[in-house]
Amino acid sequence: MAFPWTLQRYIFRELGKTFLLTVVALTGVLGLGGGVLNMIKLGDATPEQLLRMMLLVLPISAALTLPIAALFSSAATYGRFSADNEFVACRSSGINMHVLFLPSVALSLFSAAVTFVLINFAIPGMVRNLNEFIGADLGTMIQRRLNRPRGLTLPGGYRVYADETTVDLGDANRISLHRVAYVKVDDGEWVGFGTARRVDLNVRRTESRIGVSAVMSGLSYYDRRTHQFLEEQQQTFPENEIPSLVPQKIKFLNLAELLARWRDPHDWLDVRKEVRQLRIGVGQWMVYGALLDDWLDGQELTLAGDGVQYVVRSARAFEPQETGFKLEDVVVREDRGGRRRSFSAKEAYLRVVGGRILAESGVQIELRDVRVTEGNRDTQRVKEKLGPVPIDEQVAANVAEMSPAELMAPTEGAGGVDPLAKKRAEVQDALGDTIREIKATVSERFAFSASAFVLVILGAVLGIIFRGAHTVTAFGISFVPSLFVIITIVMGKQMSQNAPTHLPGLLLMWSGILIVAGVDFWTLTRVLRR
Repeated sequence: MAFPWTLQRYIFRELGKTFLLTVVALTGVLGLGGGVLNMIKLGDATPEQLLRMMLLVLPISAALTLPIAALFSSAATYGRFSADNEFVACRSSGINMHVLFLPSVALSLFSAAVTFVLINFAIPGMVRNLNEFIGADLGTMIQRRLNRPRGLTLPGGYRVYADETTVDLGDANRISLHRVAYVKVDDGEWVGFGTARRVDLNVRRTESRIGVSAVMSGLSYYDRRTHQFLEEQQQTFPENEIPSLVPQKIKFLNLAELLARWRDPHDWLDVRKEVRQLRIGVGQWMVYGALLDDWLDGQELTLAGDGVQYVVRSARAFEPQETGFKLEDVVVREDRGGRRRSFSAKEAYLRVVGGRILAESGVQIELRDVRVTEGNRDTQRVKEKLGPVPIDEQVAANVAEMSPAELMAPTEGAGGVDPLAKKRAEVQDALGDTIREIKATVSERFAFSASAFVLVILGAVLGIIFRGAHTVTAFGISFVPSLFVIITIVMGKQMSQNAPTHLPGLLLMWSGILIVAGVDFWTLTRVLRR
């Protein structure tokens, strides 16, 4: 018998109409209704940006609705054919029943392919476009932050407020703040406040991050701890990262990026953050070791930089700890541009404080139970902080060049105990979590795409068996198997992200699809024939 092209075209047309209407309806409800927008931090978005975002979230909605729409249209179309006894007529005419499933197979393959492309490439690209919005109008975003009670935060505990923001017309990556006021906060306490003539922000953009460094000019500052008014011509702030409009997560990476992170997980931001903390810890330990060696050579050490010099003498020094380097019975001589002071303290702690990397950090001297002598005047204080002064550039350079493998080598501390063991364990945990999440995400995407194929076939078969021409019946036929597969995928992904249940989670993720595929085979070969 000739192939029933007319009948196939008819089924294709009915499937297509129901499929398109269902996709439009579900995509509109899920996307423009706000469900997808819940994943976006909208605090810094302008109304114009919000409107553009609503158009960009449609690929996310489509990726979620395509398999459901294909399943529903398949169940409804084939159920209507079965309810009208058209399949009985085809069988009576000698037409092979399985040939009539060609339209549903084609629709299932189309849905699976489009879903695969959307979740692996289109949606990650959309997320990247959303994050570009915040950089396209960075001046407006900064102005909105300046109007908040906390102001604009700069490294070192500075909260900045300004009356005016201007963007360089020749270079959008340069933004200036004018008529600036600021406060400095340390451990939740206001330690100083002042004004500045202007603050120049320099923006550095990468593919996934926006970093902002700052130069503050014309400072007038009151230090509450020393009760002194100070003036500085200029102060530089290291680069600070601006949060993304959509937070960086592994699930927002495209397939190529996922595979690249799988091969080299050290490049992922969570691992990079822990490695950076470990690098700072290793650098701190090297600085403390150098300070101890300096002290052992005459029970005296010298710290200098930025126009100030501190000569520290101590009767006793302790083995360096992760939290600092302790001295007892301390005398510190300060020389700041010809102005000299001396400090006598019961104990002192030398700590590395400051920036995101060691080169931006400095050594700070914290004195306890201290007497300050300046000229003929003595002042007794409970605590005094001096510095910070820059660390040795060679030490910073050596630490910056260390590979992750070198950083993971144990450090011998007091009593043979590795003082950085906890940081190294955190790096290992971040590596394990990242690799497991990448595997789970890749498996989830392939499983979700593959589920469209087996579910659409099952929907067509169940529509015939239950004569699901009615919308409620078709919805029930679509809902139950879809819910089962989605639950197994979601539960499997959650389990696979934990070390003890990683492999069982991956198996569970695919178990629902395999079960539905088995039901497809059974119904097509056994039940449908009856």
